[in-house]
Amino acid sequence: MKIAVTGGSGKLGRTVVAVLRQAGHDVVNLDVAGTRGPGFVRVDLTNYGETIDALFGENDPSAGPDQAATPAFDALVHLAAFPAPGIVSDVATFHNNMLSTFNVFQAARRAGIRNIVYASSETVLGLPFDVPPPYVPVDEEYPPAPRACTRW
Repeated sequence: MKIAVTGGSGKLGRTVVAVLRQAGHDVVNLDVAGTRGPGFVRVDLTNYGETIDALFGENDPSAGPDQAATPAFDALVHLAAFPAPGIVSDVATFHNNMLSTFNVFQAARRAGIRNIVYASSETVLGLPFDVPPPYVPVDEEYPPAPRACTRW
């Protein structure tokens, strides 16, 4: 299968890309950061034009306004996001993660990509990487971090 992985340069993304390639898949990493070369496309997923161009790949967009004649990718794994609170402001985290997720899913629909995996880390629960929760198990009373609101 030809699989697009957004956020393939991140912690989880690097592992997903490696495992999929080891399984024999043709994997393209779509990320704002990464090493230039085969299997990598630099794309700002908050920019819808860049996102749709990346997911259409080598397809001719004139095949139709809502779907390519043949999808460039058989599947998509969406991992791209700011991975934890505090990297940028809460507003920037929300803006980046919500807009990029909308753009990726909308572009995938238009590109005819029907097999989609959407995944996140433990920060979806509002847990930062570097600070343990005050109690375990975490329940509904634990206040979520801004990132958690962008990964549901």
